[in-house]
Amino acid sequence: MSNTPTPTMPLGNKLNPQQLSVFMRKMLPELNRDYATLDTLLQNQQWQAAARQAHKLLSVAKLLGLDAMLPLLLQLEAANPATRTEAFRNTLADTCQQQLEALSTLVIPPPT
Repeated sequence: MSNTPTPTMPLGNKLNPQQLSVFMRKMLPELNRDYATLDTLLQNQQWQAAARQAHKLLSVAKLLGLDAMLPLLLQLEAANPATRTEAFRNTLADTCQQQLEALSTLVIPPPT
């Protein structure tokens, strides 16, 4: 059982389920790539580049209602020294994985 909140998906009020599903099919791979880039930057201790990548992810996280990720990304964006630990990276990885899994449930398979 996940201890992070389910994404609130602000777009859910503006798109019908089919439109939302199409959007998510396009967005999830990009979001996964962006997170992988952030993780690599953190592992390589490229703090300034990680702060810029966190800023990019922050915008998407807000749009998609990934509220559990927001405080973590804000800390990275602000270059908080607490983000330079393995424990922080593990928390970020777990939170991101849980949030992305929750988002993937919104994807309706394309018609065959």
